[in-house]
Amino acid sequence: MLAAGAVTADFGVPGVAQHAFGLKSAAEALDIRSHVLRSFERAERLGSEAPDGLTTIVIVGGGPTGVEMAGGFAELIDRPLRRDFPGLGPNLGRVVLVEGQDRLLASFAPRLGEHARRRLEKMNVDVRLSTQVAEVTADQVRLGDNTTVDAETVVWAAGVKASPLAAALGVDTTKGGRVVVDEQLRLPGHPDVFVIGDLAAQQVDMSVGDSELVPQVAPGAMQGGEYVAARISEAVDGGRAYQPEPFKYRDKGSMATIGRNAAVVELPRGPKITGFPGWVAWLALHLVMLIGFRNRANVLVNWAWSYLTYDRASRLIVEPDRPPVL
Repeated sequence: MLAAGAVTADFGVPGVAQHAFGLKSAAEALDIRSHVLRSFERAERLGSEAPDGLTTIVIVGGGPTGVEMAGGFAELIDRPLRRDFPGLGPNLGRVVLVEGQDRLLASFAPRLGEHARRRLEKMNVDVRLSTQVAEVTADQVRLGDNTTVDAETVVWAAGVKASPLAAALGVDTTKGGRVVVDEQLRLPGHPDVFVIGDLAAQQVDMSVGDSELVPQVAPGAMQGGEYVAARISEAVDGGRAYQPEPFKYRDKGSMATIGRNAAVVELPRGPKITGFPGWVAWLALHLVMLIGFRNRANVLVNWAWSYLTYDRASRLIVEPDRPPVL
């Protein structure tokens, strides 16, 4: 069973691979945290001599990942980092969210994207819609209209592509590099090889009636894994002549948290929830998905503490992200 996932897609934009952070692994998340904390420490040390953009964070991509990161960074700067770096004063930091389309959360209903935009702007996030990125350098982001944003932290959340493993297999792939599979998630001509998750490209009938590829989201990978595990078990019991039912993806809806007391929720053929109720729904779902009572209780206590104190987890630099700037 192949489940190699996806990697960040830079769409050929110069400088992204060299100067921007992706967010497809825990290691990349640690790199981002280390880099941001180093930037703020350096800014406080240099004072008035700090270069422009040292504490500016540019996030490219207005999908769920970009929106959640923009809200998270805005809250991190406004509360914990404001206490940690009092010497920075009013020039504490800045968050810029760049989206190429004319609205945020394009996969959600339009009013949910508009709600996210208003909420982020209320949190002092500079939201720039219908804006393309032309180039990323070590200290600047050049936009399609030839304007620039000084920033030494750029997070690329503009899209993903299938793992390079797909191209190395020598099989049929889609334009996005995903492996073409049959209706049972098997590699054509290789009935003993299954492909699931972001790596697989299968045309399925969605629960809302549309026919499209299984989306590259966690539920698709989880449902594919459950389906293949069951099929392997049945094949072992029933022999190779066994013909299983086709895989059918169930769209359970989409969620995105914007920040404290704010989220958007879209359920298939159901209500669209925003604000505090959406945030509670987001918390409840993520809590239920945890395994074991002890894990749920521990996370619930940590969330309650963070909510009451406006604090975050330990802000430790534990991994080197890039060569230090001397």
